[in-house]
Amino acid sequence: MTFEELGLSDPLLKAVKVAGYDTPTEIQIEAIPRILDGKDILGCAQTGTGKTAAFAMPTIQRLLKTSLRPPRGGKNKSRRGIVHELRCLVLAPTRELAGQISENFREYSHFTRLRQTVIFGGVGPKPQIQRLQRGVDILVATPGRLLDLHGKGHLELDQVQTLIIDEADMLFDMGFIKDLERIVNLTPPKRQTLLFSATIPEEVQQQAAQWLRNPYSIEITPEAIPIELINQKIYFIERDEKDQMLIQYLCSTPRGRTMVFVRTRLDADRVGRNLNKVGLTAVSIHGEKAQAKRKRAITDFKSDEPPILVATDVAARGLDISKVSHVINYAVPEFPEIYIHRVGRTGRAGAKGEAITLCSSDERYHLGRIEELVDMKLPTSQWPFEDFPDLPHLEKAYHRKKTGHDPRRKQRWEKRSTGKHGGNSESKGRKPKKKRKSRGKAITQKDIQANKRG
Repeated sequence: MTFEELGLSDPLLKAVKVAGYDTPTEIQIEAIPRILDGKDILGCAQTGTGKTAAFAMPTIQRLLKTSLRPPRGGKNKSRRGIVHELRCLVLAPTRELAGQISENFREYSHFTRLRQTVIFGGVGPKPQIQRLQRGVDILVATPGRLLDLHGKGHLELDQVQTLIIDEADMLFDMGFIKDLERIVNLTPPKRQTLLFSATIPEEVQQQAAQWLRNPYSIEITPEAIPIELINQKIYFIERDEKDQMLIQYLCSTPRGRTMVFVRTRLDADRVGRNLNKVGLTAVSIHGEKAQAKRKRAITDFKSDEPPILVATDVAARGLDISKVSHVINYAVPEFPEIYIHRVGRTGRAGAKGEAITLCSSDERYHLGRIEELVDMKLPTSQWPFEDFPDLPHLEKAYHRKKTGHDPRRKQRWEKRSTGKHGGNSESKGRKPKKKRKSRGKAITQKDIQANKRG
């Protein structure tokens, strides 16, 4: 099967050639012809299956076939006299994923006159509003910023022809269900709806039954984890020893691009700080971090000299990052499918990779569910702490994590109280500060009036 046989037009075929795609993936073969026919799609596929191209390319082609109305008073009018109206809306759970989808749409629509943009929170809205005022055909958005700008009258959804909801399960997990319902109700009833999700839990199925009309269901079974390429290992270790082991492992293991997955944003920041304190270069990303910092961290991680990336699943979901040599599960994921997402980031394109998981005693239940999903017993081991020199900087990082005590804080306090070179302020010949004399009770307007009457 080729892209020509899927029915794509010349502008899309040019974009496919520039992108370097040779043959369509399984989900593209299933989805592209149905989307071109105008069918609603309920797709279950994970990151790395070519899912974005599967819904982006046929959607662009359908927009090209839709005749644009003549200019009305110059509103949203381009220099060539073409009206750009919001006809395709794509919803994504995170800023990173929205930006990545937007880049894909820009790449695939390069040889067309379609306009597209992306809006999300965490940055100032003014540049986004200006782009919307110039007119767009395709809008990629996170739900919160979309509803915010809609509520202020900066965009309308009454001309949307195609609604795409990507990573629906994550949108639901993040609590966007009410926002999604509001957005769906703002779009025309007669529209094409495409819903894609890594997993299809019951709540997603229930909403899909309400939002989609006779959808064509596509389920792409995730490829089996290539055991011969990925060296997977489970280390049984308690929580208060995870930091020390992580530092020793990273310092002693030859590695390339490395990702450390944690459960919460607090863990991401703390682990990132500890790694930097012992001389390892690390950056962290999570949902609460400013957009500029997240973008810079991802750019650095994609560079030739990447730092260690400490990330939550929410922030890393959907990011397309190649050549990851090591994946470290600092915390065992609660859902076994997430384990596949994480581990699947290494060992791609025939390259070898390594994935280790730090499993505490209270996380073994989640480990059992993972082994049921992958249908194999994962190899386990104990970390040999005694094989590594007891370096002071490792002990300090571990000690602060375990007890919350920072021995350097006492030293700083002593220096502050005794002076930089020892001795108190009196031995330095400094005069103690005099206490300010009290000025007495403040005079009020009431006192002034009473004085006049007296």
